[in-house]
This record gives sequence, structure tokens and C-alpha cells, in this order.
Amino acid sequence: FPALYQQGPQNLFFDWYRILGWMANGLQASLIIFVFNVLAFYTRAFNTNGHTADKMAMGTTMFTCIIWVVNCQIALTMSHFTWIQHIFIWGSIAFWYLFLVLFGMLPPSVSSEVYQLFAEELAPSKSFWAITILVTVTCNIPYFFHSSMMRCFEPMDHHVIQEIKYYKKDVEDKYLWTREQSKARQSTKIGFSARVEAKIRHLKEKMKKRASFPTSGGTPTREDEVAAHDLL
Repeated sequence: FPALYQQGPQNLFFDWYRILGWMANGLQASLIIFVFNVLAFYTRAFNTNGHTADKMAMGTTMFTCIIWVVNCQIALTMSHFTWIQHIFIWGSIAFWYLFLVLFGMLPPSVSSEVYQLFAEELAPSKSFWAITILVTVTCNIPYFFHSSMMRCFEPMDHHVIQEIKYYKKDVEDKYLWTREQSKARQSTKIGFSARVEAKIRHLKEKMKKRASFPTSGGTPTREDEVAAHDLL
């Protein structure tokens, strides 16, 4: 499906509509992360001992929410997963928790206020895990809803082809498959210089084919025309 590669040159993924949309998505996610954490920890006990969350506990919880929200949105954006994507997406989340544990084990002169923060305050707290899950789900619902609506009502070419292959429509619905194949053979909209080079190359090949025809009195015979048609 060569037409799929025209989505890049046509700026279908990098127009102002999508740039502003991602900016709005980041704004609403940041507001949800901030507001939910403040409401959850500002006036309530952080753990069973009755301790309230200090700035380090709240800040670390907020950043944990950011790690989860960003990586989950990357996962929702992906159309095809390989082991590399799995390592970098879920590995990023796992590395954050590993960093909190290892950095918190360093002497207080190095780790400062983060000393044993995760092991002694965050990990035993049910509020920490509950707010992480709640914020992650809440931030991703608008994006999931928007992408689902786009796939249902304004699908792009690659969405259609993905569903054709997933539901095996290429086997069951020959008309749909043929239609997408014909769309894939439409003329491309590449740059001016590339079109000129392609036109020159086509004319050279055409002149070379004409020169190679055995002629009769300088005029191509019917056999020559049939052979040229088969060659093209």
C-alpha cells in the first residue's frame, strides 16, 4: 500500500490541528495530575500512622503519575508492538521504581529528603497506589475516547487497512480489499523535483524501447505494438 507513505509528506500527523490537540491533551493531563494529588493528600492522612504527605511524598507521587500517564498514552498511540517497544515503555515505568529504591538507599548526605522515601512511606501507603491508578485511568480516558471516535467516524487509510487485516476482510470481502488496493495505486503527491525526475526517467525508458523495436520502413508493425504493450 504505497499510498500510506503519503501520510507523512501530506503532514496528516503533524498539522496544527494535531499539534494544538496534543497541547490540550498535555494541559488537561497536568491539571488532572495536580488537582487529584492535592485533593487526595492535602487534608488527609497519607498512611495508617496518621502522617500527612510532605512536599517530597506528594511531588514523587505526582511524578509517578506522569510516568504512568505518558507511557500508557504512548502504548495507546502505538499501532504495532515489538519487543523493543515493550522494553522501553514498560521498562521506563519499572526503572522509575528501581531508581526510587536504589536512590533512597544511599546515605542521607546524598539522597537528602528522598532517603528511604519509597520503601518507608510510599510503598506501604494504599493512597499512593490508588491515586496512581486513578490518575492514569482518568488522564487516558479522553484520549482513548477521542481515538475510538476517530477510528469509527473518520478513519484514516491505515486504520481501514488494519481492520481489514485484523478481521480478515481481505479474504471475506473482496470488494473492500480491491477498493483499498485501487486507492493505494492512486497518483502520489510527492515533491516537484521528484516528479520531474520520474517524468524524465519515464521518457528515457520510452525512447529506449522505441529504439529497440525492429521497424518496417521506419514504422512499428502491429507485432511491435503488441510486444511494447506487453513490456509496459
